Amino acid sequence: MNKIFDAVRLFRIAVLSCLFMSLSGMADANNFYAAYNGAQQGVTVRSLNLQQVSFFATPHPVNAVAAGPNNDLYVTYKNHIYNYTVSGALIKDMAFPDSGINYTDISVRGNRVYVSYNGSQKGVTIRDLALNQLFYFATPFSIKGIAAGTDNDIYLAAGNGLYRYGTNGILLKSMIFPDKGIDYTDVTITCGRLLASYSGSQRGVTIRDLTTLNQYSFFATSFDIAGLVAGTDNDVYVSSSNHLYNLTLTGIQKQAFTWPQTNLSYDDVNR
Repeated sequence: MNKIFDAVRLFRIAVLSCLFMSLSGMADANNFYAAYNGAQQGVTVRSLNLQQVSFFATPHPVNAVAAGPNNDLYVTYKNHIYNYTVSGALIKDMAFPDSGINYTDISVRGNRVYVSYNGSQKGVTIRDLALNQLFYFATPFSIKGIAAGTDNDIYLAAGNGLYRYGTNGILLKSMIFPDKGIDYTDVTITCGRLLASYSGSQRGVTIRDLTTLNQYSFFATSFDIAGLVAGTDNDVYVSSSNHLYNLTLTGIQKQAFTWPQTNLSYDDVNR
């Protein structure tokens, strides 16, 4: 009986620890952030019921957005990584000297910023919160999505492959989906699971093991997903064109929001 109680206690501790880690490092755990481009460009701050809390315009398009730990945001465009307050005040603009670099996605965990890039070079840069580079490594593929793990590791989405790398640049695991028409567009981590969105010959979200990358389940969508982030209640938030959706991990729509301008596109989403 004591062993059962111990197992339950350890399980509860693990869940609470996972929840704490997932909430730490967020600018505000009750909100999520969506980059938008097209008719307007900037970042919208929204509550978990998809209501807009605030927004700010940027003088540049936004490829990717990630919440920092100091009520701030990190965004990318071309060879720039920007650090903004959540109210839109520019803290820092880091412009890489090679203008052929294109930063594609960004993830923040603790005091580190992880950014993928393609163009004249392909790989991952690891930076401190002031955007000073600490380490980088090259990859043989162009990265679309990046998510920082909890064990000195990073998850990458590229073409029909998902990859787990150590922060030292060593490949730990890869999963190449047999359908070459699949294109993984983004990755996010929820407690003990890797979620990856995909488009192309199939469209939806796959839910996988963090270590082995083996699939537990998946669900299809009727639309292409641009950005993906885990919610707080076994759910996800996704972006597609001028739409934002909140879905369960079985694909059931909980909430949806449509911006009236069809020439506005929500791209990356983050919490």
